[in-house]
Amino acid sequence: MRILYRTIAAVVLCSCFLSSCTKFLEVKPIDKFSGEEFWRNREDAEKAVNSCYELLKEKFLESALYNTPDFRPGVWDYFKKTDFETLSKNALNSPDMSGDGLISILNSWQGFYKCIASSNLCIDRIPDIQDESLGEKEKRQLTAEARFIRSFTYFYMVEMYGDVPLQTDPYSIENKPRAPMQEVLDFCLKDLETAAPDLPQVYDDPTNRAVRATQGAAYTLMAHIYMWKAGFAKSGQEEYWQKAADLCKQVMDLGVYKLLPYSSQEDMQAIFKGRSEEGIFELSLDANYGNSYHFIIAQYVLHQPVIQSNANLYGGLGSEIVLKREVIDKLYPPGEQDNRLSLWFDDPYCTVNPQSAMFLKFSSISEGRDFDANLIFFRYAGLILLRAEALAGLGKDEEAIEMLNKVRTRAGVSSYTGGGSDALKDAVFLEREKELLGEGHLWYDLVRTRRVLDLNQTYNYLTPDMFDQAAWTWPVPQSAIDKDPLITQNLFWAK
Repeated sequence: MRILYRTIAAVVLCSCFLSSCTKFLEVKPIDKFSGEEFWRNREDAEKAVNSCYELLKEKFLESALYNTPDFRPGVWDYFKKTDFETLSKNALNSPDMSGDGLISILNSWQGFYKCIASSNLCIDRIPDIQDESLGEKEKRQLTAEARFIRSFTYFYMVEMYGDVPLQTDPYSIENKPRAPMQEVLDFCLKDLETAAPDLPQVYDDPTNRAVRATQGAAYTLMAHIYMWKAGFAKSGQEEYWQKAADLCKQVMDLGVYKLLPYSSQEDMQAIFKGRSEEGIFELSLDANYGNSYHFIIAQYVLHQPVIQSNANLYGGLGSEIVLKREVIDKLYPPGEQDNRLSLWFDDPYCTVNPQSAMFLKFSSISEGRDFDANLIFFRYAGLILLRAEALAGLGKDEEAIEMLNKVRTRAGVSSYTGGGSDALKDAVFLEREKELLGEGHLWYDLVRTRRVLDLNQTYNYLTPDMFDQAAWTWPVPQSAIDKDPLITQNLFWAK
């Protein structure tokens, strides 16, 4: 079997990887590549791992996927953005879900599996490369990076779809059913446990900060997985909360990350441009190298003079979407100091016209309307609040409040003085919603905490029956079902 599939070796470098597949996970040999031409040396190994990062990035660059968790809860006024309005009503099978690349999410998950297949190849082939310049330590590190990317991709798919096919053999062309999401997550945890010791805490090259896998990124991903498991566990929640809290503490104890000041626009831009001391894992974008991004919240929440905007929107001085006024008041109660309100927003209450507010958190724009900064997935402030949430779940209120106040103090907000138990859990959740606004977490936080069942917590709330039928997921792409008869649709979307 190994010899038979040597001819696919260099395919990880091709943007057309898997394009000739007839089954949803099929990997066919490509004759023009051979095992003698690739997987020979350090350069091949590094290119192969780089391709894993690139394939993951390509998936996020094809649509507004990064911000769908921000838009789905319905906390924004969408005006004529009917695609996002439809998303916020959970009508994911509506023809109105055709704008901003959202149709590509519905049509295919192949981009995720391209990344997974590339990672599988790296994990299988890199350890056997014979090159004096590529030592065993370097082999283990590159393999560990591929394991991290594979685990991150699977976790993101679980958040989107629930159960997903688990493919770890780079040479298998057999159809696979969807594996239970707990099985997928357990596989990821074992993979990350294997990978973490071989990953660096930091890279000597500062350009690799946050955009290549590290021990901190692996532990952070594991913590998120445990918190997801806790949200769906029928028993064992406390064990998962404890594991998540311990992993967050491991990241903090590395001494690699810190909360940077929120005291000026320059401070804010330093964080959200990417590669800061607060960044844990990001996907690298840089317009100077042809990597900028159109489908992100920036183009919808900014207007002139920050971004080229539609003259029909109040002479170019109106944003396409703005945060609902009642949401602004919930996150930033009138009369309370919060540097995030003053730094992240311009005219938050729309005093000039109904759409004059701007959300400046993601205002690094290249020429035109494209976003020119990294896609941030894990940030130190989010990790601290994740630890606070886990500790609150365990009833360790004093420690949870200490974590909560770290983030509040950095933002210039007064310390939390409320009670413990449910009041504290509510405060931590609210702080995550506020701190991570626009960073692609809200819907998934609502789902795993079951707050999505509470009409007071989200405009796009679900009934218990809808939740049990997996209405919180995206529909499994019909293209995957058509190619693999073993794959079934989530019950809610099968109606």
